[in-house]
Amino acid sequence: MSAVVHIGEGYYADNDTRYVFLDGGACKKISDCYASLQQQLSIPAYFGRNLDALEEVLDDLEWIKEKKINIIILDTPVFLQNDLAKKNAFLEVLHKAGNKKLTIVHLGKTPGR
Repeated sequence: MSAVVHIGEGYYADNDTRYVFLDGGACKKISDCYASLQQQLSIPAYFGRNLDALEEVLDDLEWIKEKKINIIILDTPVFLQNDLAKKNAFLEVLHKAGNKKLTIVHLGKTPGR
């Protein structure tokens, strides 16, 4: 069994997979989600923190050395509860990303999906 490695940059990697966690309890506003993704995906500082910029970044991710990236959304019932108007659009961008190494996983039921 291999150990999960915490890399000083703010993400977890194991067996050539990067695990990115979006915790509904911590991501109640869309700005929280952008900040978390920026840190865990090592997105450059010039990231625009909007849906168009997120879509562009997710389609690229060439700077990530791991072969797979799993974005895991935890506690989905409260995820983006303070930005409900943007929740579906944000989730749609995640799910429609054209990057083959990216997988989105929901732990818990997602309303409306």
